[in-house]
Amino acid sequence: MKVSFIDEADIVVASGSGGGGSIHFHRARFLPKGGPDGGDGGRGGDVIVFARENLSDLSAYLHKKSFRAESGAPGGGNKQHGKDGADLRLAVPVGTQVFDAETEEMLADLDTPGAEVVVARGGKGGKGNVHYKTPVRQAPRIAQKGIPGRRVSLRLVYKMITDIAVVGPANAGKSLFLSRITSAKPKVAPYPFTTRVPQLGVYFTEHEEPVTFVEIPALGMAPERRFLKHAERARILLYFLDASRIVNEADLFREWTSFFDWVRAHGHGLTEKAGVLVLNKVDIAEAGKETEALASKLHERTGMSVYPISAQTGRGVENLLKVLADSCKLDMP
Repeated sequence: MKVSFIDEADIVVASGSGGGGSIHFHRARFLPKGGPDGGDGGRGGDVIVFARENLSDLSAYLHKKSFRAESGAPGGGNKQHGKDGADLRLAVPVGTQVFDAETEEMLADLDTPGAEVVVARGGKGGKGNVHYKTPVRQAPRIAQKGIPGRRVSLRLVYKMITDIAVVGPANAGKSLFLSRITSAKPKVAPYPFTTRVPQLGVYFTEHEEPVTFVEIPALGMAPERRFLKHAERARILLYFLDASRIVNEADLFREWTSFFDWVRAHGHGLTEKAGVLVLNKVDIAEAGKETEALASKLHERTGMSVYPISAQTGRGVENLLKVLADSCKLDMP
């Protein structure tokens, strides 16, 4: 089975070891006792994880799991300093959290382009024997070894940064809605669970202001529920319900409760976010003439704004988008 979206990865990194100091003595034709001149070793390279734009997931770490920075070179004669080891820089998508896999401590939340964290410092280079000359010890044959690099197990967790997360049960029309308002091309089909990974799309307002959407795969299948983490950074949760399956108030609240419980169970503050409810597929006759009344009852029960729309025909979509865009503006820091 082809893996198309990787949002978590476990890797092991090691910084470079410091180069050893040199034991060397100056030799010249007319200077038989030139003394020690062994140079210091070079510093080992650091391991740095940084956030880079235009990366969509962590697939670079799907197969390769071990990474090591360059070690420092040993010192040389004539007080020559060994070359420092090159740092190792590992690129991840913006929105990646970096954890120490052993302690589960978060080392960094790389939520802006260019943000970075040093996860393993390189070892210092050892001192050469030039540092150990004293009035008593004129010809020291000792030097310091370089400090070994540090090995760290990391867990990388990518969480998309978007304005609006679209969530809801299977076959509620989320993919059709996203494909209608953005250039995203999610799979649209008349059967449930067609979307298997989060889908990102950008809607541009009449003033060319971008509003980013992420469609979360349908809640209802256990493997897909882990993708709710991509809703954690969204400003607004856009809840979709299929109005064509609702014929009375009991059906409505049963449908709402069944998937909202999954959102609540995920935690991480999702239920505390601003929410907007959508009753989709109002163009289908089976939805009945009671949609407006049901929307009013749902508003009373949840306290959220409720918008009946048809992603298929476009009914109510423009009004919904204006409300969402205005809400995102108000929510900006």
